[in-house]
Amino acid sequence: MRIFKTLYKLAFIASLGLIFLVTSCTPEVDNPGKNDDLPDGDFGVDKQEMLDLVNAKRASGCQCGTKTMPAVAPLTWNNRLATAAYKHSKDMKDNNYFDHTSKDGRSFADRITAEGYLWLSAGENIAMGYTTEAEVVEGWFNSPGHCENMMSGKFTELGSGRSGDYWTQDFGRPQ
Repeated sequence: MRIFKTLYKLAFIASLGLIFLVTSCTPEVDNPGKNDDLPDGDFGVDKQEMLDLVNAKRASGCQCGTKTMPAVAPLTWNNRLATAAYKHSKDMKDNNYFDHTSKDGRSFADRITAEGYLWLSAGENIAMGYTTEAEVVEGWFNSPGHCENMMSGKFTELGSGRSGDYWTQDFGRPQ
């Protein structure tokens, strides 16, 4: 259930003697896009290793297929994205499928939004069959589309989750 709170801003323009009352309704979400209110969970991945592997390439730039990707700023970890990623990996494992669309029809955007992540841009990588962070990240970097997600400057945050040999990375830029 979304709770709406009303924000009132009062502006006084002395020279004109006018008072403006501006009202806006925004959904109240606990620390939207922030990590602070979520405990570090067991997402099935070594989050520091995942960040280090991805950010090492982001720092130097790389080739994603035929596309040259320049160096970009490092990603930071986000527990909301990691929660969505872990739940998707677990769902794929538990229900024996491999797809960006959940069996219930939800997209990655639906899943990260459901975790309370308010985003401006978002993306997702999935993989299956790898046993370590180094292997799965190398596999993603060898796939042009996945590589472009990891190298995209439009993303500032990463969360990743693993269940069995199902892996998910969710990327975002918060509002």
